Amino acid sequence: MRSTLLLFPLMVPVTLAAQQQVFFEDFEAPLPAFAPNTPDMGSVTSGDNTWLINNAYAGGSGTITCLGFPFSFTVPATQAQPGGITNPNGRYLHTTSTAAIASGVQNCCFVAADGLCAQPANHFARMTQDVSTVGSTSATLTFWWICGGGTSNYGEVYYSTNSGTTWNLISTPIAQYRNQTSWTQQTITLPELGGQSTLRFGFRFVNGTTLSAQDPGFGIDDVRITVPTVGTNTIATGDLATTVLCQGASIGMPYTVAGAWGSGNVFTLQLSDASGSFAAPVAIGTLLSNASGIITGIIPANTPPGAGYRLRVVGSDPQTVGAVGGLTYAVLAAPSAGIDATASLCKNTGTYDLLAFLGGTPADCGSWTGPNGAVPSGVFNTATDVGGQYVFTTACPGGCPQDEAVLLISLFDPANAGNNVTAAECEDNVPATLYGYVSGGSLSGIFFLNDQPVTNTILQDAGVYPLQYVVYGTGPCANDTAAISITVNAAPNVGASTTHTVCVNGASIDLLSLLVGADEGGTWTAPGGGPFDGTLVPSTSASGLYTYTIEGVAPCTDAQSFVAVVIDPCTGIGDVEERSLIQWGGQHGEGHLLIIPDDHRVVDVIAPNGSRVAQWQSTNVQGRQWLHLGEQASGAYSIRLMGPDGVRVLRLMHVAQ
Repeated sequence: MRSTLLLFPLMVPVTLAAQQQVFFEDFEAPLPAFAPNTPDMGSVTSGDNTWLINNAYAGGSGTITCLGFPFSFTVPATQAQPGGITNPNGRYLHTTSTAAIASGVQNCCFVAADGLCAQPANHFARMTQDVSTVGSTSATLTFWWICGGGTSNYGEVYYSTNSGTTWNLISTPIAQYRNQTSWTQQTITLPELGGQSTLRFGFRFVNGTTLSAQDPGFGIDDVRITVPTVGTNTIATGDLATTVLCQGASIGMPYTVAGAWGSGNVFTLQLSDASGSFAAPVAIGTLLSNASGIITGIIPANTPPGAGYRLRVVGSDPQTVGAVGGLTYAVLAAPSAGIDATASLCKNTGTYDLLAFLGGTPADCGSWTGPNGAVPSGVFNTATDVGGQYVFTTACPGGCPQDEAVLLISLFDPANAGNNVTAAECEDNVPATLYGYVSGGSLSGIFFLNDQPVTNTILQDAGVYPLQYVVYGTGPCANDTAAISITVNAAPNVGASTTHTVCVNGASIDLLSLLVGADEGGTWTAPGGGPFDGTLVPSTSASGLYTYTIEGVAPCTDAQSFVAVVIDPCTGIGDVEERSLIQWGGQHGEGHLLIIPDDHRVVDVIAPNGSRVAQWQSTNVQGRQWLHLGEQASGAYSIRLMGPDGVRVLRLMHVAQ
């Protein structure tokens, strides 16, 4: 089985007698600094064996198929680790048979090549980082190991001085690691390992063909690299090209080191206070390194301005405080344009100071540029300026870089409900929409009556309607309201026009009683156009059209209805009985259709004033009887008919043509 891990170094500073530790790996971290199963030195990345990192020590049994037949095997337990190991019986690097893994066994073991069931192969595990031994004349590698193996099955140790591009076998004091079934510590000290800036180590397990090999496989733990302690580590802090620094400025400080430094050493650039004291230094940059170089730092934006600042570099492994640089630096306040912002404004609401919208603390030395060019006053006028991007650029004295901030202004039209309105309507002329009453305002608002939204349907009944018309503002704009008062006047009701016949000697009649549903308070006009008091006296009144008029309250128009009165002499001629076969079929042009039996004929025509009409004509056209009154005046006429059963009267209304 093949396992792939992403690895990073775990640095545990341990000081040995006359030795300085520059690398340590005990495989306890989730991402150890070793990559298993790499192709270095012709090794395979998978196969019958594989490198694992775990804390498995128990053995077990399983089966393996060889030449098509299953064979059982037993893996012995890996010996427990001694107390000299940093974390005894913890995680370690070791080889394991893929057949054992398939059977749930993951301790240190391997499949010995028997020429039949396994292929010969080599398996490599290597460091993933460089270690520097610069400044040392030699270096020492120590590690704990275990391996049973045999003459064709053993472990090897390699080193590389070029980050693992090429590898060299270490054959002194041991070339082949085998015949060791209990944990033992190995120490290798070589001069060629000193003075290297890209030193790495690797372990290879060689699995050749033999039938005499034994478990365990190749196991590794507590890998440590040390160098001899030579003199005292020192750091010389360099100088910058300028002695004037700005808040927030980036600098590159050169430094020079001597001595041996751990691979995990971090150099830190420190800034003093304004008086040059390092009692409470401020770290302004770091660099993971064990050699001379340049540290990039940033002067904090909140550094108080001052002229007595100093710089120095310190190291972490070993802890070393470097010499303070030779120059004193002045820190200047960098101008701030503030923090970018947005603003929403309503048109025609006045003027605004643009700086007040920016976040932070903008400097008072600078200028504004808007969509239409410069804004010398820095004041935004909502009546004349436009929305868009306004840029504030500092122009402050001093050598520090200027700053810039952007203000995005959104400008909204104010709500407009228009003018207050007073209007009148007639209840029989309700408008189709209330928006017709809006005067000079937007038509996007809502009408309210007693705080409830309404439509034109409320105007169907007479009354006074004090409406509020509200147009809602967008963004920061306030709502606008107009008062619209509508008075709906009742339409005059004069009833339905009618015809009435009365005998000349009959009783007086209130004509208003003949107009069903008519309102009182109107005026009457007699047939001749003169005034009339509304009471018909048959003996003295004339036949004809009596007009009833009620004046409308604007905008309601006047209304009129008519009573066509026929004053009959009542000389003994009877009226046509109800539901008689004698009926008036209506006026058609100048003629009146008379629905009468064939044995009846017209013998006389009585005018509305009771006189006899001299000029009239009765004709029969296609079986229908027609009466032509010529140019007679409009009014109610009585027609006398003669039939077998005597004289009958038919009344009709004539309209002059």
